[in-house]
Amino acid sequence: MSTSHFAGAATMPNMLSPWQRILTARNLFACAALLLLFLSVVIPNSLQLPTAAMLGVCFLFALYGFRMVPGLKTIFLFYACTVMVTLIYIAVGFLNDAPWIAAAQVVAIYIVSPLLWIFISAGLTVRLGTERLIRWFVWLAILCCISVAIYFALYHIGGPSAVSFFTEAANVNNSDGYSAAVMHVYGSLIFLCGGFFSSPELIGNRLLRMIVLAALLICIITSGRSALILSVPIGLLLGLVLTPRTSGYRRRHSLLMQVIKYGLPMLLAGTLAVFALGAVANVHLSVILGNFVDKLASGGGSARSGQAYALYQGILDSGGVGVGHGIGVSYIRSTDYPWRYELVWLATVLRVGIVGAIVYASLFFWYITRVTKAAILRRLTPGMKFMFCGFIAAFVASNTNPYIEAFTFQWMYVLPVVGFFIDYATMRQGAST
Repeated sequence: MSTSHFAGAATMPNMLSPWQRILTARNLFACAALLLLFLSVVIPNSLQLPTAAMLGVCFLFALYGFRMVPGLKTIFLFYACTVMVTLIYIAVGFLNDAPWIAAAQVVAIYIVSPLLWIFISAGLTVRLGTERLIRWFVWLAILCCISVAIYFALYHIGGPSAVSFFTEAANVNNSDGYSAAVMHVYGSLIFLCGGFFSSPELIGNRLLRMIVLAALLICIITSGRSALILSVPIGLLLGLVLTPRTSGYRRRHSLLMQVIKYGLPMLLAGTLAVFALGAVANVHLSVILGNFVDKLASGGGSARSGQAYALYQGILDSGGVGVGHGIGVSYIRSTDYPWRYELVWLATVLRVGIVGAIVYASLFFWYITRVTKAAILRRLTPGMKFMFCGFIAAFVASNTNPYIEAFTFQWMYVLPVVGFFIDYATMRQGAST
């Protein structure tokens, strides 16, 4: 048999028609994942049933050709530990007369949804790569900002009913130089702001970088959300610390030069955003920051302070061993689901005890430890840095917001962790060969 036969066989994949190339499993997964991220990042909680359906579809695509790549075993080990804690404390909750709907929700949010996101995140990391994902996040961030602009415009034109698609509890407050709104997309923006303000260099085009940063700042200032405002200094500080420790960092360029190169455009974008808001919408940064400081000083406002006091009391009464999933305290935040609270980690200690909460958080702390070690060894890639800073901003926000208990937002906590362990294990494996 001639060598030409093999050459022809090797070129057969290139003979596929354009439609056949599009309909490959890899491309189908990429298209489905992009749609899932659009639903989860840009319009989270607006279309919950389609988002859940796409989560299932992407999981099935991720299963096709799945293999246990290096780094995934660590993820599944920690996941198995959290599943055991969850099942034990669902049973404890039943013994304490927790409603059945609470058990169903806990299974969906604590067991099923994270597992689906783990497989999808692994598929995205292996098949697409972190760099491509971040390019997606650039355009998703722009769409997020556009959705905020549409929300404000429609609200002022038609009132709450005009923006009911975005959220049932629609509200906008523009008065005396202050601005605030109720939108689920602010949760996604916490991650995106933490990532892009730490790693603006990942937006290669300078004009696009200015536009994205300015648009993000406008969304932050007009949101009235303390966690979103806090994501900016978190991103800036972590970026300042980690950028000199990333692989490929050119040491001949001093840190001062890096600050000038990327800090000045951010400062310019911020200045333009502040002046535009002051001139067009009569929104003043001094008023926003004053309200932000007041919220921080009061522990997140009266509602969260009341939750904290009741949850601390419940933890003390239970001896720190946990009262079970589906059990609440005297302070009722949601009449439909009285066991849910915005102070997620305090509520977690109440439900599963101190040891159970440590098990839940152990993967996150291990992730932080490994990223720190990678930074010390200068093995942290710019993509890892972006994901880590976005994760930290979202993790800090999870202390006062229940994002981690919503399947539409769990990508912020799963994707960076899974991506890091796979990429880092692959990098180490490549270095040893």
